[in-house]
Amino acid sequence: MEAPTAGPLAAEAREALGSDDIEVEPLGHTLVAAATAGIWRVRRRDRDGDDGDGPPSSAVVKVLAHAPDAAGNWPTGADIDHWGYWRREAHAYGSGLLASLADTGGLRAPHAHLVAERPDGSVALWLEDLAGRAVVPAPDWPLARYEAAARHLGRMQGAFVAGRRPLPTEPWLSRGWLRAYVEQRAEGLAADRALVTDRERWRHPLLAGHFPEPPIDGLLALIDDQTRHLARLDRLPPTLSHLDLHPANLFATTAADETGGTGGTGGTGGTVAIDWAYVGVAAVGEDAGSLVPDAGFDFHVDPADLDELFDLVARGYHAGLRDAGADIGADEVRTAMATAMAAKYAWIGPALLRAVAEGRPQLNRRPLAEGVAAWAPTVAFLLRRASELPA
Repeated sequence: MEAPTAGPLAAEAREALGSDDIEVEPLGHTLVAAATAGIWRVRRRDRDGDDGDGPPSSAVVKVLAHAPDAAGNWPTGADIDHWGYWRREAHAYGSGLLASLADTGGLRAPHAHLVAERPDGSVALWLEDLAGRAVVPAPDWPLARYEAAARHLGRMQGAFVAGRRPLPTEPWLSRGWLRAYVEQRAEGLAADRALVTDRERWRHPLLAGHFPEPPIDGLLALIDDQTRHLARLDRLPPTLSHLDLHPANLFATTAADETGGTGGTGGTGGTVAIDWAYVGVAAVGEDAGSLVPDAGFDFHVDPADLDELFDLVARGYHAGLRDAGADIGADEVRTAMATAMAAKYAWIGPALLRAVAEGRPQLNRRPLAEGVAAWAPTVAFLLRRASELPA
């Protein structure tokens, strides 16, 4: 979608920024949720920066639209209970739910300057421009900063677990999101069993060094145990969840950026999460668990550091839950995280094997050999964590 230079954009800019004398910069983004029709940075020409008084000088404009014909694993839905309901993020900002997270002293969402319904049926979100602040995106973090982010996540989610904040009940929130994610891949996983059990496939030079003994039993167990893992998550305390807590969606702020001094942990500042398209009610630990393998699969953390990253995130998350008064033990946190990872990522091992078997030029938008070098040890990490789960 091309950014409109007149019509709704000008009127929205006057409301959100106080001026329609603007310049528009398209922002490159990796399309995941098909509901994201486009993202732009919009700046006022007559202001160089924010002075803390009056409207902001810039905003990130994210346009949401239903894409019923979109293919792939991230479809949109028109029904309010669809896991990819396309208007969910607009409701989350427009209702004030995301703004209220700042009061938990933990992870927060960007400030929303405006949620604008457009004549063509789309919705424009005018959001805080984090690039205009003293922020660092998670792909540039030292490993230790993930512990602080996990603590902020634990503080936010712990407020709901401990009953300090009522669990939201809005009908547009996702429920059973991970189960829907798993179910949409079930047919493909059933077909992958024959591929996984073909020992000859594992002798490929790109794989043999990572897997001297093919991990057939472990991968089949991941597939077979998904229902059991989901049932374990259903028994855990529910909390408000992001459900796409990926390094590309996280930013560290300075303590000075966070109002009221509530964002910091030992002077580290706060953590902001963007892209709330799947926000909903889910088990404690789901977000924290998903964050760790995503960091490896998408090349943000060296896979050799994933065990340390898991420990850091688990420790920080547990500390944040305790900060909020949630009575959940450290071992329970680790089990919840590992269970969520095992349920969600059973498809990754077969996908790795298929890419190599078919000789694809790329894996996850990287040259095949580079992709395998990140994915293979991350799969091994998942298998180790899954093998430690109670029966």
